[in-house]
Amino acid sequence: MRTILNTVGASLENNAKRQGTDFSDALAVQAFIREDPQAACAELNFLSRFLEQGDEVELLHSDTDSGSRCSRYLEDYLRTLGYTCAVHRVPGLTQKAAGFADYGLRALVHLLAQRVTAARRRAREVAINATGGFKPEVAYATVLGLVFRVPVYYIHESFKDIIEIPPSPIGWDTGLILESADFFEWVDEEPRPTRQVRARAAQLPQPEAVQMLLEDQSDGTTLLSPLGEAYYRAFSDEEEAAQSVPLRFSKRAKQAWEHLDSSQQAAYRKVLRRLRMPNRDSQSERKSGGGEALGYPKGGVDERVFYTFRDGAVYVFELTRHGSDYDRLCRTPLLFADYQPFGEQELF
Repeated sequence: MRTILNTVGASLENNAKRQGTDFSDALAVQAFIREDPQAACAELNFLSRFLEQGDEVELLHSDTDSGSRCSRYLEDYLRTLGYTCAVHRVPGLTQKAAGFADYGLRALVHLLAQRVTAARRRAREVAINATGGFKPEVAYATVLGLVFRVPVYYIHESFKDIIEIPPSPIGWDTGLILESADFFEWVDEEPRPTRQVRARAAQLPQPEAVQMLLEDQSDGTTLLSPLGEAYYRAFSDEEEAAQSVPLRFSKRAKQAWEHLDSSQQAAYRKVLRRLRMPNRDSQSERKSGGGEALGYPKGGVDERVFYTFRDGAVYVFELTRHGSDYDRLCRTPLLFADYQPFGEQELF
């Protein structure tokens, strides 16, 4: 069961008009498509070869009347063949250079990431067909496919074969996003003044690398760049998927949790969500006291956790805060046997 995310361009309109078809006449356009679907447009040149029974298609089109019309005609045709089909407009994806660069590509990446995540929640395989649309769409759809581990396909109208860009066999490292996750979350919430962003970014562990994922706007604000959008969405997807990892508290950790007020619990909840991620080791460190527990995270927040990972679960020994108690625990050999039994802990 597959979901095909398909970018849409103006190929259908251009080809239909070239053959003298009135593109405002839905019946005429459908007749043009049925005559030779593969020749009708780049999108169907791919889909007619690729689709299988049970597949569903989502069409992502530019923020233009042409993109909307092409997508609706394609949706109508695919539905006649029995396929489930949905249409999405990408805001800001127009031929106007400023809007395209500032917002359109970010919106495309954001929407692709959203649709990949939604399909995976329904246990569907996902593929991206980046055949249609503006040329930069192909590049960013490919980047998103790589970081989300989704195959990306491409076929030009003059090509005979489908080109597949398979998911990367090497996972990308979320360490950069993870160690500065609060910063990226802050930037993603809304456009931030460039001066504030630069000042805050300068205090991060890898400011130059972070800067590569940001983009200054003409209005004096800074947003995630399209590449930054792809990486941050992939990080968010990985974080969400990691919440299935069992989280088990010792009696001491549970007592500490229950004595926290709601705002303190919210702060720890964020740390514990990220602790469940597979790259937790990059932000963990073994303390001078030895023992079996690692300290998490290395820095950046007051909330600290001593834990170990075994048998597919995270075992939390202690919840503490940066300060004298934390320093004491750093010098103490924390042993798994001394903290048993551990109980399952729900945070939400």
